This record gives sequence, structure tokens and C-alpha cells, in this order.
Amino acid sequence: MEEILNTLLVSCVPAIITGIISYLTANKKAKAEIATLQESNKHEIEKLMKQHEVDIESLKEKHQLETEKCEQEHKHKIEIMQIEHKNALESNEKQQSNAAMFSVMTDIIKEPQKLQGLLELANNPAFKK
Repeated sequence: MEEILNTLLVSCVPAIITGIISYLTANKKAKAEIATLQESNKHEIEKLMKQHEVDIESLKEKHQLETEKCEQEHKHKIEIMQIEHKNALESNEKQQSNAAMFSVMTDIIKEPQKLQGLLELANNPAFKK
């Protein structure tokens, strides 16, 4: 029995020692690979975050430019509307002035005595200023 036990010890002990050494080596190698992958992923994540920040800044600038463009268009439209309104008012004033002048001229042609009244008004010192 002692001989069988010695044979078993002689064959099992080196196998166990080899297994333990193989396990420790594999474990160390796996930890090194995990650390390498973590470091690699860390760099990739940092790169992606930086790219994301650049994209966000780009979108902000694009939005700001579009906002400024819209504001300029709005100001331009307001200016055009103001000019059109001013022109319409001037046109209305001219039409009213022409209508009044036509009315006065018609009255003068129909009744020449009114011309004398207008001349007296023109010579009035209050209107000469």
C-alpha cells in the first residue's frame, strides 16, 4: 500500500504543482489583458466624449447663426413694412392735397370772386411767416 501511495504522490504532486503554476500564470495574464482593455476603452470613451463636446459646440454655433439670420430677416421685413407704410401715407397725403387743390381750382373757375378772397388770405401777415 505504501508503494501505491508513493507512486500516487510522485505522479500527483508534480501535476498539482504544474496545475497551480498554470492557474497563476493564466490568472496573471487575464488580469493584464483586462487592464489593457480597460485602458483602451478608457481612451476610446475619452475620445468619444471630446468628439461629442465638439459636435455640441458646432450645433450651438449653427443654431446661433440661424437665429441671427432669422433676426436679420425679421428686421429687414420690418424696415420694408415701415417704408411701405411711409410711402402709402405720403401717397395718401398727395392724393388729398391734389383733391383739395382740384376742389379749390374748381371753385375758382366756377366763381372768380373767390380768387379775390384767396389773394387777401395770401397777403395776410399771419400767413407770411
